[in-house]
Amino acid sequence: MLGLFKNLIRRREIEGEGVRELSSDYLEEDLPPAKRSTIQSHLSKCGPCQAFVDTLASTISILASLPRVSPPASFKRSILNRTRRNEGRSFS
Repeated sequence: MLGLFKNLIRRREIEGEGVRELSSDYLEEDLPPAKRSTIQSHLSKCGPCQAFVDTLASTISILASLPRVSPPASFKRSILNRTRRNEGRSFS
């Protein structure tokens, strides 16, 4: 991600892939003003990226409105056991 930020600073523009990578930070207003402005500029000219960000915002809103549920303890144990078994494995 650091490379993406350096690229933004150098060129003062952003490509669609960069918008997708930074869209969550953009929606959470967790970007420096210059980067946020760069993304806003791109979104104003790129319908597909605007649609992506709008869809992500809608998805986040819908998920936030759902009631929170707690998984059963057996599910948590299963995940922890599987994680321990997979430690040190390569997933490439």
